[in-house]
Amino acid sequence: MTKSSRRYIYVSVFIGIAAMSGRSLLAQERVITLQQAIQLAQENSFEYKVALNSYQSSIWTYRNFSASFRPMLYLDGTIPNYSRAITKITLPSGEDAFVSQNQAFSSLNLGVRQNVALTGGTIAIGSSLNRIDVFGVNRQVSYSTIPASISYYQDAIGYNAFKWQKQIEPLRFEAADRKFVANMLQIAGQTVTYYFDMLSAQLQRELSEQNLNSADTLYAIAQERFRIGTISKSELLQLRLNVLNAKHRLTQDSVNFVLTRQRFARYAILPEENTWKLISPDSTSFFEISFEEALTQASANNPQIIDFKAQQLEAEQQLAQTRAEANIKFNIQANFGLSNTAPKLPGLFNYFENQQNILIGFSAPILDWGFSKTQRLRAEANLALIGSQIEQDRVKLEQEIALQTARWSLHQQQLQLVVESKIVAEQNYELEKRRYLSGSITINDFNVAQQQKDNAANGYLEAIRVYWDLLYTIKRLTLYDFEKQKRLSHNVHSTFRFNDH
Repeated sequence: MTKSSRRYIYVSVFIGIAAMSGRSLLAQERVITLQQAIQLAQENSFEYKVALNSYQSSIWTYRNFSASFRPMLYLDGTIPNYSRAITKITLPSGEDAFVSQNQAFSSLNLGVRQNVALTGGTIAIGSSLNRIDVFGVNRQVSYSTIPASISYYQDAIGYNAFKWQKQIEPLRFEAADRKFVANMLQIAGQTVTYYFDMLSAQLQRELSEQNLNSADTLYAIAQERFRIGTISKSELLQLRLNVLNAKHRLTQDSVNFVLTRQRFARYAILPEENTWKLISPDSTSFFEISFEEALTQASANNPQIIDFKAQQLEAEQQLAQTRAEANIKFNIQANFGLSNTAPKLPGLFNYFENQQNILIGFSAPILDWGFSKTQRLRAEANLALIGSQIEQDRVKLEQEIALQTARWSLHQQQLQLVVESKIVAEQNYELEKRRYLSGSITINDFNVAQQQKDNAANGYLEAIRVYWDLLYTIKRLTLYDFEKQKRLSHNVHSTFRFNDH
C-alpha cells in the first residue's frame, strides 16, 4: 500500500468520525416538523393575534345586532331638576309676566322597548312617576303618574332598515367566521414559506460543509501526489482555490442560515438559541383535486363569495333608501295609556284617566333641483359598479383556482422527476469522486458532478416546498380538505382554536 493511499484512508476515517460526531450533536437538538411549526404559528404568531382580535370584534358586532331585536328593559329619570329663577310665563288673560320660581322636578321611568323587524318600527311599554316640589312660603307637592302606556314609533313607511340588516348582518358574520379559517390557512402558508427558507439555508450550509470537507480531503491527497510528481502545480493550485472558495461559500451560507433562522423564529415565536432544528417534510401524498370540485367548494365556503353577497345587498339597500327618500315619506307616532295626578302619593291610584296620542306626519319633495334624482342615479351607478367588481373578483378567483389545481395535477410527476434526479446526481457524484481519486477524470469534471449533486438536492427541496405551498393555497381558496373530504372549520368554544385535522 502506497503512502498516498494510506493518507487517503486516514483522512477518510477522520471525516467519518467527525460526521458521526456532528450527527450526535444534532440528535440532542429539538426537531421541529412542519406541522408543529404551523401549529406554533397558529397559536403564537402576531398574525394569529390580529386574526383572533378581528374575529372577536365580528362576534361582538353580530351579538350586538342580535341583541337589538330583543326586548330591552330600561330605567331612567331625573332626581331632581331644581330651578330658582325669574321666568317669563303667559297668564290666563294672554299677557306675559315675570314671576319668581323656586321648585324641583323629579321623574322616574321604567319600560320595555322592542324593535319590530317586520315593520321597521319600535314598540314600547312603560310607566312613569313624576313629582313637583314648590318651595317657599306656599310649599306644595304634587304627583302625576302614567301607570301603563303602550307606544309605537316608526320613522319612515316604505323603507325598513331592519329588514335589510336581517339579511346583511348574518352574511357579514358568516364571512368573518370563514375569514378566520382562511387567515389560519394564510398563516400556515406563510409558515411554509419561512420554514422552507430556513430549511433551504440549512441544507445549503450542510452542503457547503460537505463540500469543504471534500475539498480539504482532495487537497491533502493532491499535496501528496504533487510531492511524488503525479499531478501538476496548476492542478494543485486549482484544488487549493476550491478549498478557499468552499470556505467563503460556507461563511456566506452560515450568515444566510442565521438570518433565515431568526426570521422563522420571530414569526413562529420560537427561542432563537441553538436548541432546535428543522427536518424536511418528505412524506407527501397526492389525491385528486379537480377544478370543478374545487370551484364548487370555493363557491360554498370561500369568505370572498359570502362577502360578494353582502356587498350586493348593501348596494341594493342604499338604492332602496334613496328611492324611499325621493318619494313621499310618512312617519307615525301613537301612544295609548292611563294617567292621574294627585297632591299625595296614595291618591294617584284612586282614579285613572285615559290618554291617547297619535301623530301621522308626511313630507314630499316638490322642487329639489334634481337632488333626489341625482342621488338615485348615483345609487344605481354604485350598484352597477359593485356588480361589475364582484364579477371581476369572481373571475379572478376562478382563474386562481384553475391555476392552482392545474399545478397540483402536474406536480406529482415533477416531484417524481426531481427525486430520481437527486438519486442519479448523488450516485454520479460518488462515481466521479472515485474516478478522480483514481486519476481517470480532471478536477473540473469532478466539480461539475459536485455542482449537479448540490443543484439536485436544492431542486428536490424546492419541489417539496411547492407541494406544501400548493396544498395550503388550495385549502385557503376552498376551505376544504380534499384528502379527508371535509370542510375546514375551527372550534369557537376552545379559545377560537383552529381545527385543521
